[in-house]
Amino acid sequence: MIDAREKFRELTRVFDPIYRPYQDAGDGPGSSYVREAHEGYREQLEAALDLNDNAKLLVAGQPGCGKTTLLLSVAQWLRSQGRIAAFVDLEAQTAVQDLGAVEMHLAAMAALLSQARGTGAVPSAGTIEACRGWIEELEGSAPPPDPDGLATALRRHLARARDSDGIRKELRDRAAQGGADHTLQLLTLMLQDLSDRRPVVILDGLDKLPPAQARDTFLDDKRKPMAEAPGSAILTIPLSIVYEPTFNVLSERYNNADSAVLPAVRLWDFDSNTRERRRSSKGERILRRIVEARVNPIDLGIVMSEALDRAIVGSGGNIRELSRLMQSSVVKAHVRRGSFVEPQDVEAAIADQRESFRRAYEPRFLPVLKKVRDECQLEGGGEVSKQLLYGLWVVEYRNGTAWYSLPEPVEQLLRQMERG
Repeated sequence: MIDAREKFRELTRVFDPIYRPYQDAGDGPGSSYVREAHEGYREQLEAALDLNDNAKLLVAGQPGCGKTTLLLSVAQWLRSQGRIAAFVDLEAQTAVQDLGAVEMHLAAMAALLSQARGTGAVPSAGTIEACRGWIEELEGSAPPPDPDGLATALRRHLARARDSDGIRKELRDRAAQGGADHTLQLLTLMLQDLSDRRPVVILDGLDKLPPAQARDTFLDDKRKPMAEAPGSAILTIPLSIVYEPTFNVLSERYNNADSAVLPAVRLWDFDSNTRERRRSSKGERILRRIVEARVNPIDLGIVMSEALDRAIVGSGGNIRELSRLMQSSVVKAHVRRGSFVEPQDVEAAIADQRESFRRAYEPRFLPVLKKVRDECQLEGGGEVSKQLLYGLWVVEYRNGTAWYSLPEPVEQLLRQMERG
């Protein structure tokens, strides 16, 4: 019989904030993914991709709301339709804090080559030779003339560029020698060759761009990422971009710019007439299933129902924060030598989060937090609003219109400050 310690060890693994269910899966987001968490939003993405083979789509959202898991689910669905879905984890393959278009194009090409091989599709001999010739200029010798060899060579250069500012600059300079858009031209050739498989390039990690670089990448007069390439593309973007005054210009290039935000799982329903919120039974059910999908294979009863309810409220509907709370609660239970995760453990974990917010608190936050609590509104796109959204001081929901709420640790902090 497995003792509580071993079960707690496994629970801390599956609730680690950096744990990715898809790492245990051959394809897609993994068996613990709850599709209902993003049901309506995902259906809109899939419908756009089904109807338009040149759809260019954006996905924004607060950290931890499930963008990556959603996109892996979409990629799995596309592959089940016989389409090529090239999922690119830019954060893993590039120096995303200093991301250039060259690295983005090369990562997309490598992913397309790998996915094409799995479907039996192959780019034309001319495209293969054009890519080999470009790599030969970099290395002094051409890679093998097959998709696997070419993909390996591209990833090798990406790895080198990721780890070295100098190599990154050299790579970009070499690419510029062939023309400002040379790597985009190579990617275009590849997408055109694979057009009968209706390819989709999914670029995950652009939401990690620093604010200034994100504005430069998406909102200046340069070509917008992937907008001119054939085929479909989905790009994650920083939530801060959505709140820029010029964000509406992206609707000229991206089909869903007006509905790009993936909100948190709605823990509350909001009545815009009475300006009141009430607990959402659907949202609670979804969040409960998200936890149970990870707990049940370990021990159905090791997390008490009341403890799970409290963790759901504490998370505010953010999936990663729910995982973080659960992991912390497991540690609390182990410290007190318990056999189950109980409500007291979750309360202690919420208290820790409250104190973490206290350490990061700035006086300029106070009027904004009060307005969110009292009116469910977050006014304007100022730097304070963006900072509170990115730091998860405020959770964004949507049911018709965007509205906002404070997660439980922040509400507790605000009450304490008002009493003090």
